Amino acid sequence: MEEKKETQDLAQLKKEMLGTAIIKDTDMSPDMLSEVQDSIVSGIENNSSPVLSIENACKTIKEALEKKYGPTWQVIIGEGYAYDVTVQNNTRLFMFYNGNLACLVFKS
Repeated sequence: MEEKKETQDLAQLKKEMLGTAIIKDTDMSPDMLSEVQDSIVSGIENNSSPVLSIENACKTIKEALEKKYGPTWQVIIGEGYAYDVTVQNNTRLFMFYNGNLACLVFKS
């Protein structure tokens, strides 16, 4: 009986996390953060039918950010990676989308 309840709780948690973005680390201003986060979410959602195309999502996000904030943006999307990069001040965002998809965006 408890195992069934745990399975239901896990399923409910997955439903709640679907489409959510969790910011892990950033040095952006709140306005810029909101706009960049929206670009990431829309880039992933627009390139995820039927299966997520990470390469196309990165390209879409990079183009949107370069159009709005100028050139040299870098976008990395994936699972299970670490990073150590040198970035311009106030341009770094590391977040998780849907719980396990890590997104790193920065201007070099």
